[in-house]
Amino acid sequence: MTVFQDQTAARDYLLMAASTFLVFLSHSTMAYLSVILRDLGVGEAGIGVVLSAPLVPILAGMFLSGHLMERFGPIRVVRSGLVLVLVAHLSIQFTVTDFAGVYLSRALHGFGYGIFMPAAMVYVKGRLNPERMVYPFGMYASTILLPNIVGPWLVENLYIARGLAHLFVITAVPAILGNILVQLPSVGVKQPPGEIHAGYLELLARPGLRAPYLAVYAVGMVYGIVPTLMALFLRQHAIPVVAYFTPFTAALFTGRFVVIRLLDRFPRRTLVTAGFVLMGASHLLLLFQRSPAAAAVAGVILGTGYSLEYPSLSVWIAEQFSPTDRSKPVALFNMIFHTGIFVTPLIGGWVMERFSLAAYLTALVAMAAGAAVAVGAGAGRRGRGE
Repeated sequence: MTVFQDQTAARDYLLMAASTFLVFLSHSTMAYLSVILRDLGVGEAGIGVVLSAPLVPILAGMFLSGHLMERFGPIRVVRSGLVLVLVAHLSIQFTVTDFAGVYLSRALHGFGYGIFMPAAMVYVKGRLNPERMVYPFGMYASTILLPNIVGPWLVENLYIARGLAHLFVITAVPAILGNILVQLPSVGVKQPPGEIHAGYLELLARPGLRAPYLAVYAVGMVYGIVPTLMALFLRQHAIPVVAYFTPFTAALFTGRFVVIRLLDRFPRRTLVTAGFVLMGASHLLLLFQRSPAAAAVAGVILGTGYSLEYPSLSVWIAEQFSPTDRSKPVALFNMIFHTGIFVTPLIGGWVMERFSLAAYLTALVAMAAGAAVAVGAGAGRRGRGE
């Protein structure tokens, strides 16, 4: 059995992967935004506010995405979301020196990303055979993060060489190409309405969904420091961003390319528990060793741990529903995950201004350890999702 539904599905999958990679190559440069804002004189708490600006718009976008998919189908929703992401990125060229303006630019990006993300997950999963979904879905999800292997390094060098001159216009070029490419995947046959019409609150209250939803919130919190405040932490300790982000992304991609394929038959809880242990260990290493070599090792550890988390938890949710009933559960899953990500800079900026970023890293280590214990306590339960 192949991983794809048919040859058209394979083509659509590859086009989606390529377009997503290009758009998020542009977006990966946002990992350096905290450094740029600091150079412009924005305080730590203010940086946290700007970086957390996508939080509410992402939730609104994801809430809306589930409804839009039911009406228009996922690929049309994907295209709309990516256009908004591109516009938001370009707008930062004109708003970065204005606190309110850059806040609104980041908020617009969050709304576009929120519309895009659940629709992309549903569309890609619809092109895969359910029995062999984990590995190719993990590969697709990696295209969102894989650009971090070069994006932060690219913007750091452009910023050093040119300052803010045309910085966000230049870094938007891949996203422009990605928006063109995403017009090519087929719309596909519109699926009939699903049998499940539960609201988001009802889904959140279902006992079988609580564990993966709570786990993905913790993943968002522990991982969320990477795309938001990690570049600033590295800058504070004179560590080039490439020393962390390139090993992190390489390990993430390798993990999903190799580890997930080998561990596909392991219980979901076992994979998620191992991921939390590794993510916590990565942050712990940075607390005690602040050098380029230590940053590289920490990046590898975090990338490996995170490579186990998102695909395992996403499939844990998806496999509890038929393909026609996944839109809202997947949208809710992503809403919870991104709440964790964007709560991190809001809290982290406040803690950093009053204490230090190291203090917040310590709290994230404790959260990862607690999540590992909580998820691992149920690892002996039976069932594919357990």
